[in-house]
Amino acid sequence: MTLEEQAIQLLLRSPRLEVSTIIDLMDVSDAEFREMSKRNARISELVAARVAGTLTPRDVEPTQCPSCDDWFVPYAAARFCSDACRTVGLINAAKRRD
Repeated sequence: MTLEEQAIQLLLRSPRLEVSTIIDLMDVSDAEFREMSKRNARISELVAARVAGTLTPRDVEPTQCPSCDDWFVPYAAARFCSDACRTVGLINAAKRRD
């Protein structure tokens, strides 16, 4: 499995993203996507689940930002609520190591 296929597989898990958006994001042609679907069973299963309407979004719990203490709903594995807080967190982590 290629890195591109892995990325498409992960993106297909989100019912919030349209397949056409994923294809555009990954800069893949329709023919290449169909070929991947034939080759990769998981991509094929995810597309079938989308068509059937059985793909459900994962539950996400609000979490507290370690930099500013604000509550936010994380996207993917985000630990911080914003890029600015992430930068502050990295600076603080670097200071602790020194």
